[in-house]
Amino acid sequence: MNTASIVALLLAAAVALASWRAVRSGVRHRWAQIALQVATALLLYLCLFPPATQEGFAAGELVVLTPAATPQQLSALPATATLVALPGAPETRGAERVPDLATALRRHADTRSLTVVGGGLPARDRDAARGLVARFDAAPLPRGLVEIDTPTWTLAGHLWRVAGRAEQVTQGRAELRDPAGAVVATSPLDAQGRFVVSTPAKGPGEAAFALRIVDASGARVDEVTLPLIARAGEPLKVLLLAGAPDAELKYLRRWAIDAGVQLDSRMTLSEGVALTEGAPAVDADALRSADVVIVDERAWTALAAAQKQMLMSAVRDGLGLLLRVTGPLSAQVADEWAALGFRARAADAAPAVSLDRVLALGESAPAFARRPLDVDAKDAAVLLRGDDGTTLASWRNEGGGRVALWWLADSYRLALGGARAQYGTLWSDALATVARARAGSMPQLPREARVGERAVLCDVAPEAFVEAEQSERIDLAAERDAAGRVCAGYWPAQAGWHALVEGERRWVFRVRAADEAMAMKRAGEAAATRALLGGTGMASTTGSRVLPLPRWPFFLGWVAATALLWWLERRSRVEPAAP
Repeated sequence: MNTASIVALLLAAAVALASWRAVRSGVRHRWAQIALQVATALLLYLCLFPPATQEGFAAGELVVLTPAATPQQLSALPATATLVALPGAPETRGAERVPDLATALRRHADTRSLTVVGGGLPARDRDAARGLVARFDAAPLPRGLVEIDTPTWTLAGHLWRVAGRAEQVTQGRAELRDPAGAVVATSPLDAQGRFVVSTPAKGPGEAAFALRIVDASGARVDEVTLPLIARAGEPLKVLLLAGAPDAELKYLRRWAIDAGVQLDSRMTLSEGVALTEGAPAVDADALRSADVVIVDERAWTALAAAQKQMLMSAVRDGLGLLLRVTGPLSAQVADEWAALGFRARAADAAPAVSLDRVLALGESAPAFARRPLDVDAKDAAVLLRGDDGTTLASWRNEGGGRVALWWLADSYRLALGGARAQYGTLWSDALATVARARAGSMPQLPREARVGERAVLCDVAPEAFVEAEQSERIDLAAERDAAGRVCAGYWPAQAGWHALVEGERRWVFRVRAADEAMAMKRAGEAAATRALLGGTGMASTTGSRVLPLPRWPFFLGWVAATALLWWLERRSRVEPAAP
């Protein structure tokens, strides 16, 4: 005889005895008391031993609770689910605590798919989850800065541009502050919370800027530290060929000289008369030493066939070629440029374009003109795009080099309007994209390193090591990954500046504190978990489980019946029995 049977017999005996006493006493409400005694005994038994129900469940499915899971998400979990909770996940009845996802998968070896609930998987667990994540029930992002897009480094003298998005901040603004705390750039948040701020990188070195999000009242919502790492670039050698001088060339030459570009130029003034600077020869030696050649359609027409062949041979060997459109294209030029991958034909007058968001110019930025062309280049990438999505320049690979077509007409308006840094950044980025590839490579540094979390450094030398801010040396164990790159894992123990050292060379990066920029960390984990969706794991099968019904309804019924029974028995003691 089991425990349930013994309890049932005891309750039945108690009900029988109480009923016999009630009948003998002859009280007024004896039949109601007997009914309530039976009900209380039955409800107490059901509370102790609730009946079972059969519910379906997905066999092989594991529900993974992650930090930031909300009470609403937890309450919506099916009672038959197999639950595991990662470190930091809220306490949940029936969830098995595990130190990491790999441990959970070893304990539940039949797992075919994962359902992730909460903020998302940390970097530690993503490799184990790869190919298994079937569903992600994401928790709402916290209020604050959730996205940042900024280069890991920039060239000295260039414009340093920071784009991002703030969550749950209306009519606020973003403020970029220098190391002294002074505001150097601001931008209002749009309807989606996005913004763009920028400031010139004045000289080589590194500095810690601050990006602050404030609401409509000026109160600080969130703030993160942004490292500005400016490096001195190597000067390019540019050959400029123009059929006639114009305002664009005037400011382009002035910028090139100020930026340290080694510029050789030839501009035709009239037949047989040209303005030259340097040694603008189009021969094998000059093209072999040049990084970029800039030529417009009139200068292209003036080139001999042998020079064009020589130029294209140099491009296939790695030279960069930028074709400027300054007016209507002749049929010959259009055909020859079509052979380079750019099919351009005349079009109706083009409307003015804006570069406010692209270059973070602000509301007073001028409008720019583009040449009335329709350009078809199916294998080309966009080099410059207007705020409305209009393509203004594009480039494509040609052998070992690159060829670009530029049909923005008047970028010099930037320099005229006082935006010299934006003008320099525009042309520097364009030339750097097209220019001949330099020998040597830089290591790949982590974009978001954080204390206590693994950071990955790739393309490192075997003898490389990391030097922390207090000159502590940490040796790296580099290994070759599946892509053939030599990478090393690094777990920083302190926040601040760190440096990857290879012999005499140093590359600086910054590590965040463990509790810094938590909204951005949450957003990154959610985005990384979404990227794992649609894995190739086996589909889960449907099964059934026998589960007990919840006890609390029976307990509440037992309390109510017991209270009513007590009230009737108390009333029977004060009222005389009926004759």
